[in-house]
Amino acid sequence: MRIAVVLVVLGIPFTALGGMQIISNGAADAVSSATGYVFDPNDVSGEYVVFINNRYHQETIDIWADFFQGKNIPVVLDDISCLVCSNDAPARDYAEICQARLPENQMKIKNENALLLLSKGEYGKFDIIILSKELADNFNAESIGSHNEITTVTVV
Repeated sequence: MRIAVVLVVLGIPFTALGGMQIISNGAADAVSSATGYVFDPNDVSGEYVVFINNRYHQETIDIWADFFQGKNIPVVLDDISCLVCSNDAPARDYAEICQARLPENQMKIKNENALLLLSKGEYGKFDIIILSKELADNFNAESIGSHNEITTVTVV
């Protein structure tokens, strides 16, 4: 009898306020707090420069260039490591947007000091580098792309 009273007392307000609809829509996530947020590549604001090392991605360079420009790509099995300047927050945000578009753990993002990052770029000791256009201009990072084995993608 007590269970019936509890169900009536709690159940009627729950259903009257649309509780079942909230649960069935997936809007309630009280147990695991694992609600994901899907990034839209069209939400990207700003300009970015992406350097792709051709030595590591000879067969898939065009696919990765399309990917960083926001295009849909076929499945690529390459794991990539992305270097971002530690004080370049816009580039970090863009890298996280790109990371969210890939399967889990396919892209790792690493923060680097600006001078170390540019040095790695000059010597080809990187996989992917993402910089905001402003920072790339300040450090004259376009010179990294002058090497034959580096592909430069400008994202607007």
